[in-house]
Amino acid sequence: MNTGNDFKSMLLSALKMEEKGYKFYKVQSVQAKSKIAKDMFLFLAGNELSHIESIKKFNENIKTGKTTAELDILVEKQNRIEKLDIFSKSIDELNDKISPGDTDKEACEFAMEFEKNGYDYYEGMLAITKDTQAMQFLEFLLDEEKKHYEIIERMYNYLTDSANWFMYEEGSFPQG
Repeated sequence: MNTGNDFKSMLLSALKMEEKGYKFYKVQSVQAKSKIAKDMFLFLAGNELSHIESIKKFNENIKTGKTTAELDILVEKQNRIEKLDIFSKSIDELNDKISPGDTDKEACEFAMEFEKNGYDYYEGMLAITKDTQAMQFLEFLLDEEKKHYEIIERMYNYLTDSANWFMYEEGSFPQG
């Protein structure tokens, strides 16, 4: 088994998966009914675009024999995740900007499944690679997929049960 060619093939599959994610999130950022969902999907589309660029860069580095700049990846990762502050808004701001629709909920359900499948795929790739740089890159992608899932899950919980979401997020539990 030629793990180098297998890994390149898996990178190509990962690239296609991230491109599908980008297209889906871009469409959802336009179609979502609530502003908060639009913002989340637009953020995720931008992240998917960054993943596409990272995969292409990593693949190019493999072809040319260069080492991957681990620090660059970590800095990019930190910047992307910190830019989303949807859930730092006050309750009043959220209530003013959202009117949840079934399509937003369904899009979140699909997106969570998509991110879970991406995570599973990268986890499978990680299990078969022996290359240290590839392992670091896959761990980066795994972490990104996990964070995306968590962001979407928080949105889904907000859309489906905002009263309980506010209690959990705001730390205001009923006193008895």
